Amino acid sequence: MMASCKKDPEPQPVEIRAYASIISLLREPFAVTWVVDGVEVPDDQAYGSRIMGGILLQADTEEISFTAKNSDTGSQIESLLLSMDKNKDYLIVLYGSAEEPLMDFQLLETSRPDPAHVKFLFLHAAASLDAVDIYMGGTEVGNREVSDLSFSEQSEYFQVSDYNARTSVTVTEHGDVYDPVKELLNYAYNDLIESNTNYFSVVGHANGDTADSELKLWLYNLPTE
Repeated sequence: MMASCKKDPEPQPVEIRAYASIISLLREPFAVTWVVDGVEVPDDQAYGSRIMGGILLQADTEEISFTAKNSDTGSQIESLLLSMDKNKDYLIVLYGSAEEPLMDFQLLETSRPDPAHVKFLFLHAAASLDAVDIYMGGTEVGNREVSDLSFSEQSEYFQVSDYNARTSVTVTEHGDVYDPVKELLNYAYNDLIESNTNYFSVVGHANGDTADSELKLWLYNLPTE
């Protein structure tokens, strides 16, 4: 057999990526501009919104800088250097205020819940609130899924039946038993909850206006395998 005279094509470099979901709940009147590893994200981020995308890595593990800036003035709010691994999914949440910003960063758990269940991860991001309890599907002691969650704390991941998650999610001030006087939020998610899905939920404020004390339970779906 005669060998071809043509040169074999040069192998193309394989892109290595990690993946990030960025949520801003910073209580300020301005939007947030993100700079990721020296590259400015084109769109400014409004309160409560989420940015999702892939991060190009130069190696299987790399430290990537994430810097949040005031979109009006360009002044830096917070900056962190974070270690990221290829093909992994990460969650970054910016909250608090420009004077006292908090930026949470974590590797996401992407395994799916059991059939007819959903998996939740909660964050308490309302600085004006003391510790809270979270009930799903009712307000009996057995329905309490998260207890004594304080500001800036996250719950552990937990599973709950999709029926209970759709029926009701109730947030109260912390106590030994449910007290309707201490109820803060009550949601019926109904069709918003999809079975066999992971969710990140935040007890926070409804908007970035610090003069407005209205609360909201934010809900974001998370990537799964």
